[in-house]
Amino acid sequence: MTESLGAYPAEQTMAPIDTALSAPFHPAPVRAPGLLRPPPLVKGDAIGVVAPSYAPQQGWLLRGAKAMEEAGYKVILDAEIERFRRFQKHEDERRAENLMAIWRNPEVKAVISGTGGYGAMRLLPYLDPDVFRRNPKAFVGYSDITALHLWLMRRAQLRVFHGPTLDDLFPGGSDPSALSLITALTTPRPEAKLGCDLARSVRPGSAVGRLTGGNLSLVQQTIGTPYEIDTRDAILFLEETRDPMSVVDERLLHLRASGLLSKVRGIVFGQLSLDRSEEDEFEDFLLDLVSDLEVPVLMDFPAGHEVPNLTLPLGTEVEIVANETTGWLSYREDALAFPDERPKLSLV
Repeated sequence: MTESLGAYPAEQTMAPIDTALSAPFHPAPVRAPGLLRPPPLVKGDAIGVVAPSYAPQQGWLLRGAKAMEEAGYKVILDAEIERFRRFQKHEDERRAENLMAIWRNPEVKAVISGTGGYGAMRLLPYLDPDVFRRNPKAFVGYSDITALHLWLMRRAQLRVFHGPTLDDLFPGGSDPSALSLITALTTPRPEAKLGCDLARSVRPGSAVGRLTGGNLSLVQQTIGTPYEIDTRDAILFLEETRDPMSVVDERLLHLRASGLLSKVRGIVFGQLSLDRSEEDEFEDFLLDLVSDLEVPVLMDFPAGHEVPNLTLPLGTEVEIVANETTGWLSYREDALAFPDERPKLSLV
């Protein structure tokens, strides 16, 4: 059953909550081992659907809702999920309040974005980290949602999931993206070797570290902010879409110049969706850029803007394995709390 959650009045405004955005940047201490684990979904739970970026197309949205309902879950839509976006300050405040309203709803046990696009970063000044920290829930999305993922990990100390948005999902029970999503949200530590036989090894090796990253352009935009991506001892996952090689090149060079690439233990490139004529040249550039890091590197990992878009547990310790031809990621710790550890939700 798909429902809508009432929104806040249009005239309601609020001052920026996350005042650290305008303060001098002092990197937060490493708190990865203490990142909060959200509880797993169980059949019959409600999934809240939000639209912090673009408004999703109705047909695709309803198709995805049907997929989750067939899997045994209730779907609650943000009442303004289809509202036209103007990307002005009062609209940013409104979308931030709608996101927090869904999050505060005690019936909602996990939250998934309706689609990606643009606009999520505009919400960050108006979000209260305590709302998310005191009510741990699994949060799923990709592309533009990377801004929220990195903010939630740094500001709310919450583990999150890089995975499909609702409008990507198909009913019928055979959609690999939907199956991966449901497994990730219901099983604390899946046993699968994610990406095996699909990912391509370009620098063999293995390493263990926290998984972080997401869309490359949004990762780059966090540099110098209070929610700058934390790459210390991390397995860095990056994906991008429809950008020429030169744009991906300059973003990676920025990461390197900032010192963030030198701290990683492994690199996983997802679906980069480059101009096919540039792929060989890009791979040569990439290997030259990271060869001195002496870390394992995978390419063509099945996560990002193509199918399948496997769900990845950001903020959770994983192992990267790259052999002579292929490679994979596997969980090294639980990404979810055990069912009997479900917290009592706070409405703060």
